Amino acid sequence: MENQHMQENLQTEENQQTEESRQREEAQSSQRPRGKWFGRGIYGSKDVPIRILDGLIGVLAGAALILIIYFTINGGFQITFDTQGGSQVAAQKLRYGQLVSKPEEPYKPGYDFQGWYGQIEGEETAWSFESEKVTGDITLYARWTPAQITVKFDLNGGVSQEGSDVLAPMEVTFGETYGELPVVSKQGSTFLGWEYDGEIITSDTIVQMTGEHVLTAAWE
Repeated sequence: MENQHMQENLQTEENQQTEESRQREEAQSSQRPRGKWFGRGIYGSKDVPIRILDGLIGVLAGAALILIIYFTINGGFQITFDTQGGSQVAAQKLRYGQLVSKPEEPYKPGYDFQGWYGQIEGEETAWSFESEKVTGDITLYARWTPAQITVKFDLNGGVSQEGSDVLAPMEVTFGETYGELPVVSKQGSTFLGWEYDGEIITSDTIVQMTGEHVLTAAWE
């Protein structure tokens, strides 16, 4: 009888120790931070288990690896040059963070090239090939201004109003009118105007020649 009583006491003590151990483990578990990397600001008052964070990190790492492989195979981002009517410029393929190689200047008859811009119009600062880096597909647009064209005069035997047989060249703007042209005279002849390639050029004629040219006095 006494032995049975002792066994019951031992069993009770073991049960108490087991219960105390379980309670300590639960207390320690409740004190462990869960999901603290996310912060409560995103998920309100809910704790996010660490395993969700681990899963998200795995997904992001996998996505990053896929992107790296994709851009390695395909050469990266496409850099396109829109010359706005000028000569063609080859596209480039670059990776994230690289600098765009400055291409040769395009050519457009009657216009002067002003640079490459990220927008067709409105943007004031040209693209910097020394500092701006690739972050995605890019289209750069050429900017042009009408060229200043030098016009010379062949008096064809006539003289200027000052009596000189030479006239100073004048500058005109491509795509605009010639504006006021000099008047010359020739003894025994009537001045018909200035001629270029069989056509009489007047002050209202639009400049279509893309480079320096000579107007010749026409007489009757």
